[in-house]
Amino acid sequence: MNASSKYSRLVLTEIALAALFILLYILFLGARPLFIPDEVRYGEIAREILSNGNWIVPRLDGLLYFEKPPLGYWLNALSLQLLGENPFAIRFAGAMAAGVSAFTVYVVTRYLFRNRYTSLLAVFVFLTIIEVQAIATFGVLDSIFSAFLNAGIAVFVLGADAGAGRRKIYTICAGLLLGMAFLTKGFLAFALPSLILVPWLLYSKQYVFLLRHAWITVGAAVLIILPWSIAIHRQQPDFWHYFFWVEHIQRFAGAHPQHEEPFDYFLRFAPLVTLPWFLMVPAATTGLIEQPNETRHPFGVSLLLLWIILPLVFFSVASGKLITYILPCMVPFAVLIAAGLAGGQPNARFTRPGLAVLCLIMLLILAALLFAQFSGTVPALFKPGESGRLGAVAAALVCAVGILVAGILGQSGLFRSLASGMAVIPLLVVLPLSLPDTVLEKKAPVAFLRQAGASLPPGAIVITNGSLVRASSWALRRDDIFIIGESGESGYGLSAPDGKARYLGPEALATLVHQSVTSGIDVLITCRKACGVEGVVSLADEAEKNAYGDFLSYRWHADRSLDANEQ
Repeated sequence: MNASSKYSRLVLTEIALAALFILLYILFLGARPLFIPDEVRYGEIAREILSNGNWIVPRLDGLLYFEKPPLGYWLNALSLQLLGENPFAIRFAGAMAAGVSAFTVYVVTRYLFRNRYTSLLAVFVFLTIIEVQAIATFGVLDSIFSAFLNAGIAVFVLGADAGAGRRKIYTICAGLLLGMAFLTKGFLAFALPSLILVPWLLYSKQYVFLLRHAWITVGAAVLIILPWSIAIHRQQPDFWHYFFWVEHIQRFAGAHPQHEEPFDYFLRFAPLVTLPWFLMVPAATTGLIEQPNETRHPFGVSLLLLWIILPLVFFSVASGKLITYILPCMVPFAVLIAAGLAGGQPNARFTRPGLAVLCLIMLLILAALLFAQFSGTVPALFKPGESGRLGAVAAALVCAVGILVAGILGQSGLFRSLASGMAVIPLLVVLPLSLPDTVLEKKAPVAFLRQAGASLPPGAIVITNGSLVRASSWALRRDDIFIIGESGESGYGLSAPDGKARYLGPEALATLVHQSVTSGIDVLITCRKACGVEGVVSLADEAEKNAYGDFLSYRWHADRSLDANEQ
């Protein structure tokens, strides 16, 4: 192959990867409604920033909300301002962050393994990891945090081998990126890079670089963090106490942490969330062993292994765990898989078993789906009128099986290497477009809440339980909603002086509803499952009641007169 043909092939590959990113991460961002609790939470905080004009102090339903710093909220707010208040806008920043992470994958692979084809394969691996795509197209902050964190680590590593004139630039840029990671999710932006980079620099005997340049990175990070840190302290002096002790120390080592899971939680679920590429680990390992040392950075594999293993251990030790926490590990994982598959021309006896297992998984999922739908012995996932959605998911699974069978039977080593990722592409495209109503009725109440609150006057009273406060605030564009039941994550805001009156116990609920209705004021109560209204509000029978899946609403209209006995 001459140089011109080789260059054209590389350009076409890059265009194909860009198209794949648009297809999997951008094109269908707005296809499904917002889910509770996370997507409506981060959408509502951003909406309230635009509404109240305060970019320093995060609020949710008008209440103080100190769980995270503001950068993720700021990006969402800018997205809402540019793209409108819709699901696409809430998910856009996270999806674009995945693009930044994909570029980081390319840069790290090119630096450590010195091959452009391997770098492009690594990007393909990264974009088709199930967890990466699922989190990036879901309106949470983990994809944004991971992008800043991994980019900061990568730039710092580049600085370790840069010339004397460029080292300071690299280390400053690394600090700025890690500072932005801190402004997205907090002190993990310092803990994880230290956990990875200090052992690696010591192992690679780069003592001088560590001692002379690490402080520059820390200084640059502090420089970008400091303005907001001072501003939030001036407006809300209690922020740092709550954020450090409650959100970090108690969540990491508290006796009753949020999302408590056993030590082996990530070991059990990591193979699932890294599909389809986890099944290629044996083939990639063989390829890395066969790969000539002169084609890669002498300490590259050790860096990538530390980048994966030490965060896994760190989060496993923590009391509170969510599977999203290990998203930063997907960058080094993708690099190792691609380097192994491309570097040693892995034998078919290692790739074909992985493809066969994935094929079996797809067939089992298809069989379980059809059995649940048509056997009548277990609840069907899709309702009778949703045959189109069922057919789309089934077709995607059949397509995946066909690709995997072609990979197993084919002779092309390149196709076998790509087949795992190619097989999941139809599923990743179809699933957001084909969610059954049984899922939406549990996770997507926004349309129901808007219908329940249609034509609600500005002075109306709105009440909800803790699990629906985010969705009700977003759906109704209100930041003055009263809360009943468990306070949940609104607990801190409700304990603040300006939030105490917003919580209603049973007696206060009954009094407020009765006084409002008899005074001719509209009242709307929304809740998930049981509201508890019937037992405490004597006017419950006079309400307009509606239900959608797990969600209920009670609406008292001011224009409905009450007879003398009710008054």
